[in-house]
Amino acid sequence: MRKLVLLTVVFLVSVTLAFAAGSREAVSDDPMSGTITLYTSESLTDAQALVDRFEQLNPGSTVEVFRLGTTELVARLMTEIEAGEVGADVVWFADMALFESFAADGLLLPIDPSEAANIPDSFVYFDGMAYEVRLIYQIIMYNTNLVNREITSWFDMADPEFRGMVGSASPFVSGATVTQIASVVQDPNLGWELYEQLAANDTVISGGNGGIAQGIALGEYALGLTIDFMARTQQDQGSPVNYIFPEEGAVYVPTPAGVMASTSNPELSTAFVNFLMSEPGQEVLMDNGYMPVNVNMPLPEGVPSPADIPVLSTDWDFLAENREMLLDRFAEIFGID
Repeated sequence: MRKLVLLTVVFLVSVTLAFAAGSREAVSDDPMSGTITLYTSESLTDAQALVDRFEQLNPGSTVEVFRLGTTELVARLMTEIEAGEVGADVVWFADMALFESFAADGLLLPIDPSEAANIPDSFVYFDGMAYEVRLIYQIIMYNTNLVNREITSWFDMADPEFRGMVGSASPFVSGATVTQIASVVQDPNLGWELYEQLAANDTVISGGNGGIAQGIALGEYALGLTIDFMARTQQDQGSPVNYIFPEEGAVYVPTPAGVMASTSNPELSTAFVNFLMSEPGQEVLMDNGYMPVNVNMPLPEGVPSPADIPVLSTDWDFLAENREMLLDRFAEIFGID
């Protein structure tokens, strides 16, 4: 049985204390020069588009991208932290509970990027140790050639009409799906019963959200759970798909970005996080279908205001304390070894 065990790590670096106290020293004559490494679960294509734009705006800077699915990336990062050899300067992935743990253990550097003034205060996390840079939701996407009735509820995926035709990302790959499980099982209208019904309907659990979105677009699945921007991307490419925010609530998936306390270039790392929230960075994100977090940017056409999207509640403490149990029970229900 697969298990992901979060380790509590005490990782104090003297230079970090200096930064936290406000005594920041430049690491070079030009703080926008040098090389940093981004660890992310973002798609490589989208991450590289952001990096290319940042490097264009900041000649002399280089951002190397290390990309894995959230669960694999977290395992890699935890191993590096335990060994005292962290390769990441900037981290950006869908695991809010882990970011909370990192913040509590002093593994993230408090930063004060200027663009934070242009995002809602609710998206500034852990006293400035992490920031939201875009809004994404886990939703129900469906192939309009294969689904001929209205889809409104999570339980529509358990309809025998769709037996063996429903797809979902694996929580052993997708951090968004881990968030989904924690949200669903605590919702009185959903609970573990939803997963039991989906398993009985031969729902396919496979890979990440991108693969599920593509599978729905290609007709491999009639419908399934994926991310809203992936559905919009498929629509823009002409695929016969649509998506809905379930009436019980979609899953809001935080994807914080922050700077590791162990970075050797805090200025460039902070500048990159700042760029992600800036109008040029948000434009790149919007070009790839994301909803902006910067209040000065317009929403994509046809997308409701975030205030109008029904969202399930997520208890991050519950997720952090029960991650292993949640993954084990999900695996048991769906027969995942």
